[in-house]
Amino acid sequence: MRVKILSRASDLARLQALLVGRALHARWPDVEPLYLTRSSTGDRDGVTPLASLPTKGAFTADLTDALASGEADVVVHSWKDLPLEGRPETTLVATLERADPRDVLLVRRAAVSEQPRILTVLSSSPRRTWLLERALPGLLPWPVDAIRCEPVRGNIPTRLRKLVEGKAHGLVVAKAALDRLLGFGAPFEAAAAELRRAIDQCHWMVLPLRDVPGAPAQGAVAVEAKAGHTAIHERFAAINHTPTWNAVMAERDVMAAHGGGCHEAVGATVLGRDFGSVMSVRAKGRNAAHADERWALIGGGPKPPAASPALVWPRPDEAREVTRSPLAVVEPAESWGYWVARADALPHNWNPSPDRLVWTAGGRSWRRLAARGVWVHGCADSLGDQESPAADLLAGRAVQWLRLTHANAVEMDAGQALATYEVNEMLPADLPARTHFFWTSGRLLREALTRWPSLHDRWHGSGPGRTHRALREAIQSPSRVGIWLDYEQWYEEVIA
Repeated sequence: MRVKILSRASDLARLQALLVGRALHARWPDVEPLYLTRSSTGDRDGVTPLASLPTKGAFTADLTDALASGEADVVVHSWKDLPLEGRPETTLVATLERADPRDVLLVRRAAVSEQPRILTVLSSSPRRTWLLERALPGLLPWPVDAIRCEPVRGNIPTRLRKLVEGKAHGLVVAKAALDRLLGFGAPFEAAAAELRRAIDQCHWMVLPLRDVPGAPAQGAVAVEAKAGHTAIHERFAAINHTPTWNAVMAERDVMAAHGGGCHEAVGATVLGRDFGSVMSVRAKGRNAAHADERWALIGGGPKPPAASPALVWPRPDEAREVTRSPLAVVEPAESWGYWVARADALPHNWNPSPDRLVWTAGGRSWRRLAARGVWVHGCADSLGDQESPAADLLAGRAVQWLRLTHANAVEMDAGQALATYEVNEMLPADLPARTHFFWTSGRLLREALTRWPSLHDRWHGSGPGRTHRALREAIQSPSRVGIWLDYEQWYEEVIA
């Protein structure tokens, strides 16, 4: 059975079509993919600013027309380019497992050395412009007065060439696009080599999803087929990745609620995890006074009954007796990447260059290190150390991560870790009188349960990651253990 697969003509679009064809052939060996390309209105017009192009289908309508006329059996699109409104003669039938939905900022090495107070960034996206203006000054390791976005058109290599030629200090692109082009192999070796040369002239950071969610459906590939073509629909249904499909639908619902056009400043990303779905939304909206800003967990396990403030630990106004003492540690000579559990874990007498990969547990530690002048390459968005940095392709090498943390954590760490400080935290004497607990330390949890075994029957919460794993191991009743994305969300939910 021959299946004609149509895509745009860029390397990335053809690569995505190959991904679909290979997945289809792997599932149905009798299928022979035939690849076709066609330009879109957006491709043919490389001059008009993106915001002035048609609001719907600038990069997809021509291909859908070809599908409807019978020139192809399916069209492969980037999901984020598709308008919300479908057409009666075609339907979306499948998506592959999504690639990384995050954005990457590339800054020319010369600009990082100059540390400009006004940073110019190539981007035509209203979403990126709005989000970068708000988030980027706190993520950069020098004082920045303003972020100024300059419009840019063209495919990924073209945009990178404009950056290295000095058209701006920086460029923002989808990480999925870079990862796919860098990691695919034949027949895109030349494109990968060109990208590698450009990236090596820059420093990069993977922007945090909590502050800079991707465009709705970013990183996902859509397959569109002619309506009523049952045989094609059945074949492609078998390769559909349902978790990605569901996430894309949720993100496009957010886009629909905010006008539905690609010219809206709307970021929405849904991450499926084994503890629930994490939704990040940052949408400017038509009325700037009514921005939609969410960082929410859908799921997360059992919810406790409401409690009065007197019965929770810790309360917001409760001073926690914590002392952290730095250890005398010499910076390793090896080219480790540093996975920093908290900002204090990176010794103040270490001065890593931007070539030393630094990854933080969350955005708070990122900002504290940036204020110290440290270039941070990304973070786990406080979702736990099981979140992979997925940075090997950007780095151009297999990165070995060294976890910088406190002495007690190193003793329990099965991987590569280095103790850079000691921590001592006192538990309040009235802890047995409390009923609701939010833990940020597995060590402290175990100490509390040893001293007061009755705490096993109370209500316990934590963020994702190591502390939650410690909770699951220590508390016999799973119905007493829940996950929240941060302490503030837990406190708001449990207080009567």
